[in-house]
Amino acid sequence: MDKKKIFLVSLGHLSCDINGGALPAILPFLITAYGFDYQAAAGLMFAFSCLSSIIQPAFGYLSDKLSKPWFIPVGVLLAGGGLASIGFLHSYWAIFAAIALSGVGAALFHPEGARFANKVSGASKGTGLSLFSIGGNSGFVFGPMLAVAAIGAFGMPGTSVFGLIALVMSVILLYQISHLSGMKKTETESAKAAGETEEVKNNWKEFSKLTLAIISRSVLFVGCNTFIPLYWIHNFGQSKAAGAAALTCFCTFGVISNFIGGMLSDRFGYLRIIRLSYVVLIPSIVLFGLVDNLYAAFALLLPLGFSLYAPFSSMVVLGQKYLAKNIGFASGVTLGLATSMGGIVAPLLGWIADGYGLPRAIQSMTVVAVIGTVAAFLLVSLNRRTD
Repeated sequence: MDKKKIFLVSLGHLSCDINGGALPAILPFLITAYGFDYQAAAGLMFAFSCLSSIIQPAFGYLSDKLSKPWFIPVGVLLAGGGLASIGFLHSYWAIFAAIALSGVGAALFHPEGARFANKVSGASKGTGLSLFSIGGNSGFVFGPMLAVAAIGAFGMPGTSVFGLIALVMSVILLYQISHLSGMKKTETESAKAAGETEEVKNNWKEFSKLTLAIISRSVLFVGCNTFIPLYWIHNFGQSKAAGAAALTCFCTFGVISNFIGGMLSDRFGYLRIIRLSYVVLIPSIVLFGLVDNLYAAFALLLPLGFSLYAPFSSMVVLGQKYLAKNIGFASGVTLGLATSMGGIVAPLLGWIADGYGLPRAIQSMTVVAVIGTVAAFLLVSLNRRTD
């Protein structure tokens, strides 16, 4: 595993996903400033997710055919620039469009970034992809804190800090583009190290089952990211800063779980980690929607974070193995659905929250968790590594 290259692309991943992490923490400020209801706020999550989930597989397919490392810095720049601009907009649809542009940037970054991470990970793909994922997950950790601090200090124009981060990081990545352009040589060396030089085939049947499991995780992930800050504010009477802190704790637990899950997957198999995570997820969601005690809700953030983050790298690697001839496309689907597809369902969850309350909206996600669990247990292993 080339640790230097993994670190570079992980840092780019952080700079890209810090924008998606900040968006849920920005929503309460938008609700206060413009009087948006829950459904309108959830619609902004949809704006970030919809275009990203649709076009990310297309960018992944293009990455397989052409391998354009400059997708990485340009994706970071668009993701940060789109989010930065919302602090200077006042129309709902203008904000919607700016957030959609940020989603396009994320869609451009992820397939090429994950494809690159796969190739420089050698035989330790679970660990390598978990390190790549930690970059993105760290963005979700720091995003809410940075958003609250910047907006608290400068008002809505404080979102410009995300544009500054994106600009600096994209310049660094662009400067390093010559190193990233050594992809073809890296792919060959990595394939030899991992023992994957034999002819590979695509297994679309198993990839379809995995996609269903990822869609389920995506809905739950977006639901938790959207509603945890609002749950703290409106159900427990906490401040906006406390809501953002709860989301940060959830993501922090998740980042740790992601790294542990990646290491365990290299040792015990990708499928086992995915299935274990779903088994933990169902009771965690049920209890989280039922508790009326702040400390009990906080304690449940730990199993929720584990169950949603631990299988992440396993899902990405398994998808790349199922579609071994189209790693970029597989990455576009798995990463796109994992971070974006759930946003399409977010307005429905917002509608439930508006009509029946936040606890009922969270409880309704149990059905999605059950669907994901069934899909995970129907997956078939390719070899002992994925048992």
